[in-house]
Amino acid sequence: MKNLLLLIVGGFAIGIILGVLNVQFDFWVFVVLLILAFIALSYRDVRYMFLSRNVEKIEKYLEKKRREPYYGFILELADGNLPAAKKELEDLERKWKGKKTAVFWAQYYLRVENYAKAREKAAKIEQAEIKTYVFAGIAVGEKEYKKAEELKGQLKKEWMKYAIETEVALQQKNYTLANEKKELALQSTKGLQYYMLYKEFKDK
Repeated sequence: MKNLLLLIVGGFAIGIILGVLNVQFDFWVFVVLLILAFIALSYRDVRYMFLSRNVEKIEKYLEKKRREPYYGFILELADGNLPAAKKELEDLERKWKGKKTAVFWAQYYLRVENYAKAREKAAKIEQAEIKTYVFAGIAVGEKEYKKAEELKGQLKKEWMKYAIETEVALQQKNYTLANEKKELALQSTKGLQYYMLYKEFKDK
């Protein structure tokens, strides 16, 4: 959002300058240049949110944005600091006015093993696959492995399937299998999701 605002202001300023100087400039060339400038300004965000597997650099990127409750929540949850994660989530709830926070609350309640609350929040998640993934995680937490397997079968994203299989293996104390599934999950994703999975399974 910050980059987009800078681009709009910059484009507006350039337009005024060109007008004052009476410089003729092809409109579509100008538009293309603005798009390229936006891509250049946004590359770092795209890189760390979706493309990187460098945990240290992703974490540094998140730390720079920590003042935003969304990023603060991710950092605290990833580090297992659950009271601080809840505080960040409450701040996010106020900032976003309750919109689209259900998935974050569901993640939080899963981590504190409050499965009733996690189920309540998961029911409000709008994205169907994420909702299924969270319900599968709840099933694993409650040791309903058959139900978890059924829900896992509805998932399309490979990292989600492997993450559920990792959790099941950990619950059953099959650490060799858990490590194998964890590596497959990590190989199947990048960016912020990679960071979250890496941190979640790091010491398990």
